[in-house]
Amino acid sequence: MDQNRTFSGEAYEVENGKVTINDLSKDPNYIVLDTVDTNKNTIGNEKNPKQNSMQAMVVAEIKNEFKDYDIDDLKDLKGYPESVIKQDITIAYAGTAGWQDMKTDIREIARNDKHENGAFQSALSYANEIEKRYSVKDGYTISTTGHSLGGAEAIYVSVLKGYNAITYGAAGSGLTEEQLKLYKGTIVNIYDTSDIVTSGLLTGGQGKIPFLSIGIDNEGWKTAGHSRDQFKLDKNGNYVNKYGEIAVYSDLNGGISIEQTILAQQIIANNQTMRGIEERLGNTKDRKLLFDKLMKENKLLQAQINSFTKINQLRLKFKTSGGVISTNEQIYLDDSEALTVVQSASAQFESAMESTIKIYKEGILELEELWQKALSKAKSATPDLSYGEMLDTLNSVECTEQSIVTVSSEEFREKIAKAKQMSEKFTRLVSEIKSKIAELVQRDQELARQLG
Repeated sequence: MDQNRTFSGEAYEVENGKVTINDLSKDPNYIVLDTVDTNKNTIGNEKNPKQNSMQAMVVAEIKNEFKDYDIDDLKDLKGYPESVIKQDITIAYAGTAGWQDMKTDIREIARNDKHENGAFQSALSYANEIEKRYSVKDGYTISTTGHSLGGAEAIYVSVLKGYNAITYGAAGSGLTEEQLKLYKGTIVNIYDTSDIVTSGLLTGGQGKIPFLSIGIDNEGWKTAGHSRDQFKLDKNGNYVNKYGEIAVYSDLNGGISIEQTILAQQIIANNQTMRGIEERLGNTKDRKLLFDKLMKENKLLQAQINSFTKINQLRLKFKTSGGVISTNEQIYLDDSEALTVVQSASAQFESAMESTIKIYKEGILELEELWQKALSKAKSATPDLSYGEMLDTLNSVECTEQSIVTVSSEEFREKIAKAKQMSEKFTRLVSEIKSKIAELVQRDQELARQLG
């Protein structure tokens, strides 16, 4: 997934002419297929450049069998570059780099005035042209990426075109409620928690990105939290925060594992709560009770994450091999091992998920018990007051059923709903893998008959 951050940065260099078409990207596993700078270039049937300072580049990953080739050798292959690339195309849009971009920020983002000659319209027109060259009917898929203004343009294009997108520190894209309702894809915006752009202080970023927007508490504060360089990876290609906690999980295939990331965000929130509890309560009995509950929840959440990892690893294996069995000695072994992994991961996930939901349900009951205890104590302390007067007294010190039970229990109910959604997603993934295994088993049995 981090290749998108590379592309988002490289797109800034299109304006200076430092990105070469049909050459390697800064990520050497990708080839640059096209670039555009509307200060110099026209798009489609335009007679003159729009001069709205929209820059972008188009990249595609090199097929695995060609990744060891030198670029000059690749260029000698028939049909280059299309013959050596995978069919997943990425359009990377450049962010704010000059005065014209600042005008775009003010007019098209801050004032939400998208106009015919603006950068956002050029970003959309460029995607239309790229789609003509790399069409869906020919098997291509297109996604977008970008940073800052480029992230806003990437989101804008993806929603209107139905693409997926991964963006960094994106500003608000100014899409309408109706446009957002019609969108069926996946957009993830990753930003530093101190970023003045996505935080909304300047351009209303986070508030205007109604998708999965993930804040990472990074070390330092480069460019007021807006620098792409603040994001750090662990050895497995996941984004980690300054505490070393995984904030965004890779799907092991160039994308983001949404389910694992959502679960990881809850672990991070729990860890933050524990750090706060330690500061407020010190080494007390109450602190230990809260710590134990949160640690137990984190352990169960991590078990669910690990189950998703096992399934993602299997999916990657099938995708990489194309379902091909290498030797007849492996005919039944690979399939049975894969099925065992799936069944084991499923059992672990379901057990962890059910235990997690149990914790949340117990939390709701504890809140209700806490309210009843508060009523009992209040009644004992105010024997001369009527029930209504007693409630009024409690209300005066903001001790109400609403504040103690309703609001807090809603958080638990949301967690329960999220856990059930995770379960549904996991079930679909398991079904997908089992179907693939069954397909391979049938193929293996046919091969075994031929070999026999």
